[in-house]
Amino acid sequence: MGEKRGVENSVQESIKEKMELADSISETVYDGTADWQFLFIVIITIFITLLLLMPKIYLRNSIYYESRAIDRLETQYGALLEEHKLLSRKVEGLKVKNQILDTIF
Repeated sequence: MGEKRGVENSVQESIKEKMELADSISETVYDGTADWQFLFIVIITIFITLLLLMPKIYLRNSIYYESRAIDRLETQYGALLEEHKLLSRKVEGLKVKNQILDTIF
């Protein structure tokens, strides 16, 4: 019987501890301010990150578009050089033809 009372006492103590724990949990009231503070910190962090990265993004885009323009101009320059060579050959051909015709008449 003593053993039964010991088990009952330990069960009662366990129940008592659980009740105290439940009471202490119910006493802590959740007010939601921690969520707003966390959200505010996250938004500020994102804003600072964007503020720091925007110049880098802008410069990379500017460099990319300028390099595209330079590449297009280099391509046009190469085409114009080839056209200049072709026209120079035609002019030389016309000069030779003109000199031959002048000597005949």
